[in-house]
Amino acid sequence: MRRLKNRCKMGEKTDPAMPIRIDKCAVSLALSPRIGGSIRRFTVQGVDILRPAPEGIYDVVDAASFPLVPIVNRIPNGRFHFEGVDVALDGNFMGLADFVHGHGWRCAWDIVERHGDEVALGFAYPGGAWPWPYRSEQRFTLLENGLGMQLSVQNTGDKRMPTALGFHPFFPTTPQTRLHADYEGHWLNNDWGHPIKRVAGSYRKDFTQGADLIDSVMTDQTHYGFSGHAVLREPGRPTVAIAASPACDHLHVFFPPHGQFVAIEPTTGRGDPFGQTPRQIRILEPGEEFTIWMQIVADFPAQAHGERC
Repeated sequence: MRRLKNRCKMGEKTDPAMPIRIDKCAVSLALSPRIGGSIRRFTVQGVDILRPAPEGIYDVVDAASFPLVPIVNRIPNGRFHFEGVDVALDGNFMGLADFVHGHGWRCAWDIVERHGDEVALGFAYPGGAWPWPYRSEQRFTLLENGLGMQLSVQNTGDKRMPTALGFHPFFPTTPQTRLHADYEGHWLNNDWGHPIKRVAGSYRKDFTQGADLIDSVMTDQTHYGFSGHAVLREPGRPTVAIAASPACDHLHVFFPPHGQFVAIEPTTGRGDPFGQTPRQIRILEPGEEFTIWMQIVADFPAQAHGERC
């Protein structure tokens, strides 16, 4: 991984006016490196496959997608203990005490490589309240009718570092959208949204059989035993196939009540990774690197005639 200077001071104001775009035939990707290394828009044949971010400057929570690094989902109250170290992290989302989704989505990223249909972004974290310095890189590659993403983290310190990685893409939905995903069960949450118990099968919606994404209450659920494959289907729209690396054996699904989008998040573990047994973290030795990948591919109806490579 290429060496980067530190670009991540928590709470630092960053310049958002640095969008970039790459194209390959009918596939187009717009990124905002300075806004959490986020995806601004991803289209195939002019169709928004991901929920597009608002025009102009936006908050990263309104992005089409953002990275989860060096941890996923929530650390309750930002507190945990690891190998003799007591860690206390400030809350970083909506005034909550929890530390949510790590640093990457709240930091400015640099463009470290760009050529043709591929872009790599990166940032370095020097250590602080999270006591382990690391470097992270995202790599985006345009495919025929799709997008490939890689997310890496490297321990640059001299102590063992815990980590969990994930992707946080948002997809547009309607009442006709159906999600199909293979998994073994789900984590039951407490009143604060922290997972407390593994339960076989599905929660309110059985996505293993295909289910809609409309409900009277918010869905914010982690599913374990994820196969690495999920599909979104909707009449009149391309079928969207989602694939993730074997390390992403959890799938977090979030959608608001009566919402118009869904977040489908392949991750390497659940929220509160230090609190329940077994702990769901990967431990990186000094200098060790960990990488995951995800692909999003749109399959158009036979009658659709888009540009081909």
